[in-house]
Amino acid sequence: MNITKNSGDNMDHIFDAQGIRRAVLVGMAQRGISTRSARESLEELAHLATTATFEVIDRTLQNRDKPDPATYIGSGKIDELREMAQKRNIDAIIFDNDLSPSQMRNLEIDIGVRILDRSLLILDIFALHARTRTAQIQVQMAHLRYLRPRIRQFNPQAERRAGLGSGETHTETTRRWIEQRGKSLYDSLKRVRRQMDTSRKGRSHSFNVVLVGYTNAGKSTLMRGISGENVLVENQLFATLTNTTRSVDVQSHRPILLTDTVGFINRLPHHLFACFRATLQEAVQADLLLHVVDASHSQYKMQMITVREVLTKLKIDDKPVLTVYDKMEVADSERQKEIDKHCAKNPNALAISALDAANLDAVKNRICDFLAADAVTLKLHVPQSEGKLLSQLYTHSEILTLDYEGNDVHLRIRLNSNHAERLQLDRFLSASHTQADAPA
Repeated sequence: MNITKNSGDNMDHIFDAQGIRRAVLVGMAQRGISTRSARESLEELAHLATTATFEVIDRTLQNRDKPDPATYIGSGKIDELREMAQKRNIDAIIFDNDLSPSQMRNLEIDIGVRILDRSLLILDIFALHARTRTAQIQVQMAHLRYLRPRIRQFNPQAERRAGLGSGETHTETTRRWIEQRGKSLYDSLKRVRRQMDTSRKGRSHSFNVVLVGYTNAGKSTLMRGISGENVLVENQLFATLTNTTRSVDVQSHRPILLTDTVGFINRLPHHLFACFRATLQEAVQADLLLHVVDASHSQYKMQMITVREVLTKLKIDDKPVLTVYDKMEVADSERQKEIDKHCAKNPNALAISALDAANLDAVKNRICDFLAADAVTLKLHVPQSEGKLLSQLYTHSEILTLDYEGNDVHLRIRLNSNHAERLQLDRFLSASHTQADAPA
């Protein structure tokens, strides 16, 4: 991959992927990591590689106390991979860990094929699936952060002078361009964030339910089932990079906003997490998090831990959470018993199949329970001149009684407590309003 001024702008692949299709995967069981865990991680890497349009020809695992500082793996494994690459026409070798710039460069020299690490592979998938301007900006920013310490590796001309009379090498010129491009992208992202904040303010009067979960856990399938609307559903990692929001009427006169978000993954590269904070901010505004879990996955508990860690990073681990164990129909019998037992003891956990309409009703009913717990009943006297506020109340609250007296509208309504605070409805409380009115 030669770095040019178009690097980071191409949203098909973030590296030159032409002809790179046949790949070998490499994992490592280091001290403190079981061989089983390393193999399961390698299985996830295979799914990532397939999503990025690679054909996985083989996979190999090395047991070492710690990685080699120069080449990550040992010399014997390098010889094995070189021979495999030559005999089986391998285009790329993908490592299930992040490699340092020098390790990646040394491996490419020693083996003679393209070397990718976990971060670069995930970046490529994000680039493939970035369809909106927001997602594209975030991918480009993450790409530049990844490239900056690797300029020499990706640019063979790195140490040549940039031009006649120039005192800069290509490395220096490229680094300066990366900094300028990064600043430009950051400014663009700030503008996008302002637009997103404006959109969120427009939705602040609604009860916001946000789907979170490990990538490919089934969030989009559940969203389609609850909303009844067409939402992209694919058996791919990171098929969803952009938030999708739908208005859903789960209870009479009490519509909610249901939002699908980008899936999480174990060991998500820091530069990717940092760049996608704008997208993940949707979860920060949630009134309820729907944590969707793939109950059929062998590592579902580890995936749940990963999701909780991301929520902690976002500082929203104190939000109300409804855990939905999906794909129960394909989980083994022991797993089903284990999860059913847990759900029987925990009212904020459900075991379902998103393909079963009856199960979807159970999810909606639990959302309604959260709605009811969050609701307050208010008696208001609102001047008719407050037309905008009245319109919001008519649309987004349950009108229990309505009467007109002079220039005022007398209402008794039920709505979410936090939305009542946002609308500052205490200004219009009736003199006859008492604490007894507060519970829903």
